[in-house]
Amino acid sequence: MRTTNDPASLPLRIQTVAAGASGGSSYSYRGATVQCPPGDHVCNFNMDGHPLSGGGTFGVAGTITPLIAYWLEHEALPPYRQPR
Repeated sequence: MRTTNDPASLPLRIQTVAAGASGGSSYSYRGATVQCPPGDHVCNFNMDGHPLSGGGTFGVAGTITPLIAYWLEHEALPPYRQPR
């Protein structure tokens, strides 16, 4: 069974464009599109059905992929992203 705590068990994100709509890299990851501005430090993502899709920035692409993976595996946000 895959777990989001084991990065080696997850598919890699694939860079689709070096300079996408936001001016930086664009990635495809498990059905989501991750868009980054130049420098790739403050990225956002779009994914049908994900409650955080298009809702702000989340840091580098590597901080977004666990949010996507957790959603696909549990249909919920990870505990650290749930409202208190």
